[in-house]
Amino acid sequence: MTPEQLKLIRQLAQLGDVTIVKRGTSSLINAISEMDCKAIELILEDNVSYQDTTKSIFLQKLKEVFKDFQKEDNKLIPYEGKCNSDKCSNKNKKGIAFVGNKTGRYINFIIEQNEDSTVKDIYTCSGFFTNENVIDENKRKLDISVYNDEKVNFTPSSSYNYLKNKSITALNEIKQHNDCEISKEQIITWIKSYEELYNSMNWINNFYKHHYSFYWLYYHINEIYKFLMIENEAKIAIDEFKYINLDNEIDLLKWLVKYEHLYYELILLCANIVTEESLQTGNCVLHKDHTVYFKTNILQNCIDLQELLEKHYYEKLNKYNTLSQEEQENQMPFDDDYEKTSSLKYHLQIRGII
Repeated sequence: MTPEQLKLIRQLAQLGDVTIVKRGTSSLINAISEMDCKAIELILEDNVSYQDTTKSIFLQKLKEVFKDFQKEDNKLIPYEGKCNSDKCSNKNKKGIAFVGNKTGRYINFIIEQNEDSTVKDIYTCSGFFTNENVIDENKRKLDISVYNDEKVNFTPSSSYNYLKNKSITALNEIKQHNDCEISKEQIITWIKSYEELYNSMNWINNFYKHHYSFYWLYYHINEIYKFLMIENEAKIAIDEFKYINLDNEIDLLKWLVKYEHLYYELILLCANIVTEESLQTGNCVLHKDHTVYFKTNILQNCIDLQELLEKHYYEKLNKYNTLSQEEQENQMPFDDDYEKTSSLKYHLQIRGII
């Protein structure tokens, strides 16, 4: 050992707990397998782009992927493979599939290296196939998505900046309610305030970080808003039901036909908005990416009417359906006549009942 090397060792010893990591592809594979972000940070070069974005953004997204894996997995098993897509410019480039040791969930990476075996680039691949048949396609594939405005070569336009700033303002208005209750009036005000912004966007905006976050947040909250807008009609329907003599089937059928348009709208209420847990707690999460909540009772009429319709509508639809059992089983929601043939009113009219 040379005097210079001895001197370096002494200096490192004085620093205390120092980790020395080789900046090679094999070291990166091991670090990803262990989900060791600190080691990965040391392995990757600082001033190099990865998946067309900066090192810091790439690492941030990779940490989120690891958090998802670590809910059930404690190690990722690496399997060699390559891109096998004829439509991809990366065809035949080699990489690694990392598979969760307990869940079988996985993420694929193409890993490019320099002549000295250091890492040149790393990025996810959708057309990746392992050399061994180890991937269960039924398991969830995790991924890293880089928005256009996170890429190192992105140049913002004035229209982009305008939509970004408006989106951030809208997002911040919701974030300020995190861990707090938001009222019916506040939901309605927010929706109306940003309706024009939402309508000005299209699918292209989903490639930008804040535009994407706002667009889908607005879309979801707008579904809640739609239910709020039919609360009054739902109350009228419930009040009318109270005066129905259930022994008189014609009265019940008339009521079901009158409000069947609400039945198909309210199907999505418990599927997408109000969960069993929220019914028990009385609080409903406004959106999965936020901790804002609202009281379920602001949608109580919709909840109660959905329960009433669920109890009676399909029972009568099955009873008076004019389609054969085979025709009913072959019905598809996208068929041209599905809306008609799935309607109770349609079958009652054919039978001459209403």
